[in-house]
Amino acid sequence: MKSADTLKIVLPAILGFAVSGVVFHKILDRYPNVAIRDTVHATLPTLPRGSMVNLSSGTDEYDEVVTGKVLLVFLTIDCDACKTEVSNLVQAVPSLSSSVRVYGVYIEPRDKVGQFIENTQINFPVLLDNGGAILARLGFKFMPTKILLDDGRIKRIWYGSSASKDELLKDVSGIDSK
Repeated sequence: MKSADTLKIVLPAILGFAVSGVVFHKILDRYPNVAIRDTVHATLPTLPRGSMVNLSSGTDEYDEVVTGKVLLVFLTIDCDACKTEVSNLVQAVPSLSSSVRVYGVYIEPRDKVGQFIENTQINFPVLLDNGGAILARLGFKFMPTKILLDDGRIKRIWYGSSASKDELLKDVSGIDSK
């Protein structure tokens, strides 16, 4: 094969590979649906101050969220990994002790989240983090993101959906479970 023929094959392949990498990262930025699981380290020692409005009551529950042992799960309605995690949470919530409160935290507008919640069997309170302001202050953009708090202090942050209810319970083993 001549070197000119090789260039005709290799050059487009390299260009295609480079362009597909850029496109992949742009898509990942637009749709941060992560199915991988990883533990990350908090950049802040406590949950940043912000509004966490209860979807049902319309009241800001930030002060309640930073009291006691709490698992916050940041979610979006169009994320497949988030839907899997909601299913795991629905199954796991009855197994967690009464000293641990679980909240689903959505970053979309109230009307979109309300319609989504009506179609699910969520058995835990749902809060709204307006535009993902608190999550952004923590520096994370992957969904779902789970944050384990003890009196507002961040004990652990990890993201991605758990493989099962049992795995989710194991992940939160740093807090009491039945």
